[in-house]
Amino acid sequence: MNNFLLSVYNKIIEQSKKNFFFNDLLIPDDFNFRLEIFQLNLIFILWYIKNSNLKKKYIESIISFFIKDLESLLREAGESDASVPRKIRKLVENFYGRLNSYSLEFDTLLDGDLKKIEKCLKKNFIFENINYSSFSKYILLNINYFSKLKSSDFEDLKFDFCSNK
Repeated sequence: MNNFLLSVYNKIIEQSKKNFFFNDLLIPDDFNFRLEIFQLNLIFILWYIKNSNLKKKYIESIISFFIKDLESLLREAGESDASVPRKIRKLVENFYGRLNSYSLEFDTLLDGDLKKIEKCLKKNFIFENINYSSFSKYILLNINYFSKLKSSDFEDLKFDFCSNK
């Protein structure tokens, strides 16, 4: 992966580690929820690239890097070499499902109706104490932000995610 895409990927990682998710949105701080947060932030970027005039090959490269990163994480977590491909396949299938459902919701979210996206969140972040209302607002803020972001600002890495409620 080129340096630009690696920098974008690192921005996604940094955003996904913010305490905002755990302290304000009340998302449990464990591996599965952290992965869900990361995937959601990754999907913002993929959605942006798809809807901008950026090179579409960026999408493929970032997803490919994500899959390799997942594989490394599983191996570091002590998964056996025999079980890694099966687990990767399941995680990737789940990711593509989320990519499709979130992207469809993002396309219609700009009208401000948060009910559908909240339903999507409840399906993927299964935990009753999460502040889904604020989480939906986080998504809306980012969709509004990325829908107006200039490609040149993205390519110069002059972008960040919105974390304010």
